[in-house]
Amino acid sequence: MIERRTATRFPVDWQIQVERSAGSQGSLVDVGVLRNISSSGALLSLPVQLATGNQLDLYIKLPLTERKWMKYPAFVVRIEQGLTTVAYAVRFASPRPDFSVPVSFT
Repeated sequence: MIERRTATRFPVDWQIQVERSAGSQGSLVDVGVLRNISSSGALLSLPVQLATGNQLDLYIKLPLTERKWMKYPAFVVRIEQGLTTVAYAVRFASPRPDFSVPVSFT
């Protein structure tokens, strides 16, 4: 397999929340784990089914003493099916995060 990534990925184990559209029913919020991150994307473990191309808002809880969250608009570019878990590679739609709090924490 040819490595096409241009940005270095850093392994992490951080809490995330993903907000995604549920069509006419509004939006859904799912909780998962951020496995790695770079300046252009990330790898997520989630207990829900997503499809390539799905758009979402990714909230990343930073490992600080205060409640600090970063929000990135993103879209799913690859799905990695493991024996017991599914991981989703996402590409950030914006190079800069928004420091807003997830809806479930407001």
